[in-house]
Amino acid sequence: MQYKKFSLIIYLISLSLTTISQNKSEKIHFISPVDIPMYLSGNFGEIRSTHFHAGIDIKTQGVIGKKIYAVANGYISRIKISTNSYGKTIYINHPNGYTTVYGHLSKFSPDLDRFVKEIQYKNEAFEINYFPKTNELSVKKGDLIGYSGNSGSSLGPHLHFEVRETNNHIPVNPLLFNFKIKDNISPVLYNLTIYPLEKSSTINGNHFKKTFPLESKNGYYVVADSSEIVLSGNIGFGIEMYDFLNGSRNKCGIYTLTLNMDSLLIYEHIIDKFSFYEGSLVKGHVDYAEKVKTKKTIQKMFILPNNNLSIYKSDSNSGIIEFKEDSTYNLRLIATDVYGNKSELNFYVKGSEPKLVQNDSIFENYIQMNWNEENKFEDSEIVLQIPKNALFDNLSFSYSKSEPDFKAYSALHHVHNIYTPLQKSYSLAIQTKQLPNELKEKAFIAEILEEEINSIGGTVLNGNIVAESTTFGDFVVLVDTISPEIVPLSDFNNLKKEQLSFKIYDELTGIKSYNGYIDNLWALFEYDEKNDLLFYKIDLERIEKGIEHELELFVIDNMNNISTFYKTFYW
Repeated sequence: MQYKKFSLIIYLISLSLTTISQNKSEKIHFISPVDIPMYLSGNFGEIRSTHFHAGIDIKTQGVIGKKIYAVANGYISRIKISTNSYGKTIYINHPNGYTTVYGHLSKFSPDLDRFVKEIQYKNEAFEINYFPKTNELSVKKGDLIGYSGNSGSSLGPHLHFEVRETNNHIPVNPLLFNFKIKDNISPVLYNLTIYPLEKSSTINGNHFKKTFPLESKNGYYVVADSSEIVLSGNIGFGIEMYDFLNGSRNKCGIYTLTLNMDSLLIYEHIIDKFSFYEGSLVKGHVDYAEKVKTKKTIQKMFILPNNNLSIYKSDSNSGIIEFKEDSTYNLRLIATDVYGNKSELNFYVKGSEPKLVQNDSIFENYIQMNWNEENKFEDSEIVLQIPKNALFDNLSFSYSKSEPDFKAYSALHHVHNIYTPLQKSYSLAIQTKQLPNELKEKAFIAEILEEEINSIGGTVLNGNIVAESTTFGDFVVLVDTISPEIVPLSDFNNLKKEQLSFKIYDELTGIKSYNGYIDNLWALFEYDEKNDLLFYKIDLERIEKGIEHELELFVIDNMNNISTFYKTFYW
């Protein structure tokens, strides 16, 4: 009884803090960062492949170049340009205790663009991460700060917009800040998945997870198959669902999710804010194996032992329900979005007494690893060091090896499977075979994914190649002696555009660095990594017109293979 009282107190405190946070944000009025209607292609907390989405994605009518404005008074506290992630990004600190972030820009406002270019030329680098002094770059609400784009890891033109708490950089749901976004569409529920969580658990007599399609009836969801669902032992539930907003067909994330059994609250999460440090925990929140196999996102309503996501607001026995009595239970799931649109699923299950599994022979070749301990696996040709808390749950670990059917310098090591999530990287040391001394500096560990080769790098140490990996899978040692490709896209004999463009790519280990020089002076080449595009916008303040110029381009891959390109051109 004391435990129940304590749990109730903790839940009420958590609910109170969430309400305080929401009330604070609701009193703050930011203007829109765009001067077009705000339609979203992605929202806060939406589940991506390895993280929760930390902002909202605002549609820009399918084009780049829409004006982007400061949503409130403040000062620019950070300017970051990267070839991936958010690309060209501005961070603005506001007096109200929040920081707003504007990502994937195509360019900055004219004055800011000149300011940034000076930093790039001073550093002789396209990528920068600059922190201006307080009030060095002040802005007022409604000031033009840049133009929308598709830079970084963006998959299409849009504005990525975030609101963060300034003192701790924690992202907060921007939809709590009174933006005029229309949404009267309730979340859509697709499938219910039920999981047996121990060897004696069953679903309709079987020991495998089972998925039940859902259908909507009279505003509520029901299980499409009306057959009886009989459960025994420890059971967990998962739901495939998405939210949609007006004016968009994009699948977005929901805001709250609860599961009740009869009158008991079993599970609840609220996605109002979370830390970036929690990013990798999303792999334990979803059915990771299903995500890898089918790309479906099934959110689990039970919590793995080593998943400490802050979005979990209430749970009973980590959301796990034990069915052992011959009774019928009513389960009710409710999903809502930020604007209060709600969807509800009601279904009944019958409990039964668990039956012990007698045959444990399938587990004999597995090695038991505990999530709260450091784990080491060692074979004659491989050593794994898995740090404490890297696993989400205890693991029955498996390993085997085979000879690759392609040119390699090690055995092909089958390290468990790609369907088991990790929240930390682990060390992987593979013994090389017949690796010539002259190729040691070109050797790396590759993860083999069907037809794809993914380099995880590596260094030579005592006859082994050592690297870090964030996934299990199939690994082998390869070498990379091939220089990157440089393919000119511009017609140097007839430069109609004020731009020099190249396609650069490296098949095995990827591009490490690049530098371009015009008339022996460093030139600002921009790199669009996702499109393998390297380009230089001719700078009339730095390039004299009406004469012949010399261009030199150097591209280096991650194994330090280098390619060069030389050309004279008239401008």
